Amino acid sequence: MITKGQLFSKKQFEDEGYSGPVRGLTLEEAEMYYNEFFKVLGQSKFTPGPTRLELSAWHHKYQWAYELATHPSIVNAITEILGENIVLWAMHFWYKEPGNGKFIPWHQDINYWPMEPAINATAWMSLGFSLQENGCLRVIPGTHKTHVEHVALGNDNSAFAQGIASELVDESKAIDLEMSPGQISFFNEATFHGSDINNSNIPRVAFSVRYTTPEVKFKVAEWGGDTSRIKTFLVRGEDHHHLNDEIIGIVPTE
Repeated sequence: MITKGQLFSKKQFEDEGYSGPVRGLTLEEAEMYYNEFFKVLGQSKFTPGPTRLELSAWHHKYQWAYELATHPSIVNAITEILGENIVLWAMHFWYKEPGNGKFIPWHQDINYWPMEPAINATAWMSLGFSLQENGCLRVIPGTHKTHVEHVALGNDNSAFAQGIASELVDESKAIDLEMSPGQISFFNEATFHGSDINNSNIPRVAFSVRYTTPEVKFKVAEWGGDTSRIKTFLVRGEDHHHLNDEIIGIVPTE
């Protein structure tokens, strides 16, 4: 059942590792950005299909994507979580066309990110309907309090090669975060989360944005030296540390 969306709860975020869904965009805004997404894909939203297009870092290229990544509904909540000085560093569209047989395994994001200290807050917003049937975001409350090793999964249907071993996951505690267009949820770098395959004829169109603070250093060499997807944008406040000046991004104007 899709919730109407309460107010963002910092207490829930701290206690359970996530908060939401809450209303982020108006339905008109969600529809506008939904249309922009399919325009970049070069597809009709009425006949969505698979794509080979890279779905990361669109906020480096498109003004509308940067505006979306820094929407006040996101930035205001992130400021409550992380404080007055916040840095946007990543954006990714999580698209599952109808019948997409790939699932996202249970994982903790920080397992994939060389950053020190490990401070991150993620905003995950749905531009269309995100339902159990089309593979909505799932979280397990309280799992953010412990970091666990990730292992090779050996499953060709998994979108990630590594994830959390099944014996460490209590599926009975999982929550399906079903969302209507424009709703948003927040979680931190250690919350167990994932999603199932899209068993429906409805595309799942959503995106995540990652925020941190200026005192966090990105270990660029450990990212393989490729900073094409990792750029820092000071969205609010000041940066007195200048630890990542070599990867400062440029706000797109088109």
